[in-house]
Amino acid sequence: MVRSLSPDSPRPSSRRRQRSPPPPPLPQSVPVSTSLFQPIPTTLQLLVTSRPADGEAIDYKAAYTALEASTRMREEAAAKRKRGPSAGELGAARGIRHLAAMFGDIPSIVAKAETYLLDGRIAEPAYDEFDEDLTDEQEELLQKRRESERNLTAYQETLRLVPELGNKLVKANADDLLHFYNAIQKSANDARSECLSRITRGLGSWINADKDSPDIAVFDHTAAVVDADGKKYRMYAPGLSETRVNRGPDHDICGGLLTSLDQDWDDADVRTAIRNSGHLSTSFFCRIFYLNFRGDPSEYDDGFLKSRYLVKGYKTVFTGPSSAKDNDENEPPSKKPRNGGDAVKPSRKPPCDIFLMDGKVTPRSIAFICVLVHMSLTNAHQWTATIYKFSYPHLYNFIVDYFEGPREGTSARRKVDKLLAWWNKQIFPTHASSAASAETTVNSMAALRPAPTPCRGQCPVVAPCFNTILPNNSRLFLFITSAIHLMSIMSTSTE
Repeated sequence: MVRSLSPDSPRPSSRRRQRSPPPPPLPQSVPVSTSLFQPIPTTLQLLVTSRPADGEAIDYKAAYTALEASTRMREEAAAKRKRGPSAGELGAARGIRHLAAMFGDIPSIVAKAETYLLDGRIAEPAYDEFDEDLTDEQEELLQKRRESERNLTAYQETLRLVPELGNKLVKANADDLLHFYNAIQKSANDARSECLSRITRGLGSWINADKDSPDIAVFDHTAAVVDADGKKYRMYAPGLSETRVNRGPDHDICGGLLTSLDQDWDDADVRTAIRNSGHLSTSFFCRIFYLNFRGDPSEYDDGFLKSRYLVKGYKTVFTGPSSAKDNDENEPPSKKPRNGGDAVKPSRKPPCDIFLMDGKVTPRSIAFICVLVHMSLTNAHQWTATIYKFSYPHLYNFIVDYFEGPREGTSARRKVDKLLAWWNKQIFPTHASSAASAETTVNSMAALRPAPTPCRGQCPVVAPCFNTILPNNSRLFLFITSAIHLMSIMSTSTE
């Protein structure tokens, strides 16, 4: 029985489907482009184009190879577009905190400096902060100019250390520039933390070795022990470890070195007040910065920034820890490595060579060491900008302005120039830039000149002494002219 179907009723699906015509053949593979400017095939395109024609087997290996090549090319192109600093650039960027700016974000330093240059630099006034009777407007102008010039110098020094930053500022997009900023700032901050750890270890060993030195022992007020017979035994403050856990005002020696000149550490009430209040110092003229850790409150400049611990810390950071040990007369000479034979290990360049300092101590490098040495005396658990209500950014700016602030031709300028010459002699004594080397060069050149023969008799008044060092032709010329002059005088006198 055949059932009739109405026009509206659905027709049953046919079991045999009519086959659609095959699609036109597509290329078996997509050529891999080596140019960054040609479009790179996507994963979907590769899968479609790797589809075989009817009757051909799918080459999965070829499809996977093409897909892998495409992915690798995209990654390489992205890496090239967002290329970070090279190893050499990162190595030089480690000196940004050492020589340019110890604090502050690098993008902010660059932006402020560029704005200052666009707005026009403030001209140097005919007065400075050392002048008396300054008005409020003059002091405000001096402060604004000093802050702007200090930041501008930091920007210029950063460009000197990392020249690629200048290219990035001109050519790179925002994402690439931000990536570059993050890389060099991380490198600079890591180097700063490493230097703090290095000086923390070194300072502990230096103080432990100097505990009997009179200029260190004077800060140690540890009570003596008296035995049953009434005999006193000298006691010392606890020895310092390689960390900062037992330092700070609670440690007699560290606390005494941290105090400023207007605080009497010998007074027990002063020590107690400092330890209870948590307020460390009232000024930046701290004893740790002075020659023999002693200074005159009426003459703050005498011995300021001439501490032997500052010199040792500077050498530890910029010329290598071994140079700081070689400068210590109390330590035995370092043992030579026993590697067998005369084998010499390849040595790394010291930071002063990597940063291209050219044998010159800079004001900002001294300020950098001052902050690290001062912080190494505290019990700070990690890098910090403030401790015991003592601001390290303000200390850093104060030391920088102490050198860079005075105008040329003033007594303050001559004083800091003399101090920089002293530092060059301490750190780079054999470099041509140091005063000692310059004096040695002058003396050596003078020794090369033959000594003049003493004159026999009295030289004529009108003729020069011919025993001076002159070329032969010059001597002959002077001799003839002097003889003619003498003959004319004699003829005049006879007439």
